[in-house]
Order: sequence, then structure tokens, then C-alpha cells
Amino acid sequence: MQSIKWSSDMSLGVKDMDEAHKEFFEDLTTLLTMDDEGFAPAFMQMIGKVEKDFQEEEALMEEIDYPGLQGHREQHARVLGALHHVAPHVMSGDIALGREAAELLPQWFLFHLSTMDTALAFALDLDGANINPVTIRLAAERIRQASDRST
Repeated sequence: MQSIKWSSDMSLGVKDMDEAHKEFFEDLTTLLTMDDEGFAPAFMQMIGKVEKDFQEEEALMEEIDYPGLQGHREQHARVLGALHHVAPHVMSGDIALGREAAELLPQWFLFHLSTMDTALAFALDLDGANINPVTIRLAAERIRQASDRST
């Protein structure tokens, strides 16, 4: 199992998003360290929380008429689709498959955070005319990193 810890480096400077992301990591850590007996119900509970978080984030994007909504929603749907595919197996006792799926989430999340959620945080700052310097710094750094990888 890989180490999963929230870090202030993951902060986007948008309080609600940062709190949801931190809670996600805490829940995931709890899930991955849980004994097999409690894993299945905890896995289902985590799926429910992820669904709720995604719905709230998508409603926020709709509210600000966010141009990246479609792609962002597609990433959410892919993750939820994978989790829903695994769920019946977990409920039937295949805890190893559930753990394997859960262990892939941090890698997906870090990619999603550095791309989709960073762009959304920037848009939220612009929409609120309260541009957060932390968000601008993160966006600029991630753009620079992407540029470095493409050269």
C-alpha cells in the first residue's frame, strides 16, 4: 500500500475544495487500513461520499457556467464507473479487488488535482474577482511543468 497523506502542497486556495480533498484522503487512508471484515461497507460508503463530492463540484461548475464542465464531468464519470464496476465484487467478498481499486485512487486524484481541479480553482477565483495568489502560483507551476514535459 502506498502512503496517502494530504499535504498543504495540494491546496488550491479554495477552502471548500481543499477541505473536500483533505477529507477524501483521510477517508481513503481509513479504508485502506481497515480490516477485511469492515472493508465492504466502508468501500460503499466511500463511493457514496465521492458521488456527493462530485455532484457538488459539478453543480458549482454549472453555477459559474464553467467551460471545462464537460471534460471534468467525464473524468468524474470514469472514476465512478470504475468504482461501481468493482462494488458488486467487493460486496460478494472480493476485498482484494476493492483494495486494488482504492489503491489506484491517489494516483488518479493527484493527476485530477493538478489538471482539472487547478483549472477550476482558477476559474472560481476569476468568477469571484478574488484571485488567490496561491491558486495563480499553482496554476503557473503546473503549466510550467506540463511545458517542460512536452519539450
